[in-house]
Amino acid sequence: MGNELAKRVSERLDELVDEETTRRFGELNIVTDVSEAPVGSVRIKFRTLSAYSPTAVDIGRNIREAAMSVDGVKSVRVECGGHMMDELVDRIVNGEGPKPKKSK
Repeated sequence: MGNELAKRVSERLDELVDEETTRRFGELNIVTDVSEAPVGSVRIKFRTLSAYSPTAVDIGRNIREAAMSVDGVKSVRVECGGHMMDELVDRIVNGEGPKPKKSK
C-alpha cells in the first residue's frame, strides 16, 4: 500500500462498518491489501470473518462502492479470500456474473 491513492482508498475502507458486528473494517482487518496498477486502477483484497459468511457479496459490494467514491479511482477489482465460494463472490462483486454451464 505504498502509493498515495492506495493509501486514501485504504483509509476510506477502514471506516466502513461491518453489519454483522457493527465494528469498523479497520478494527476487524477485513481489507488485507490495496494496490494500484495501472494508474487509477485499484485492486482490493478482503477476507470474510467466516468461511460461510452470508454477507460476503454485500461486503465486497460495499468495498467496491466506497473505493469508487475516492477521487482518482477509475476502476476497482475486488477479490475475496477466506470464503468457501471465493470465486463466485469475486464474479458477482465485480459484475462478471456466473460462469456459463457447459453443455453435454
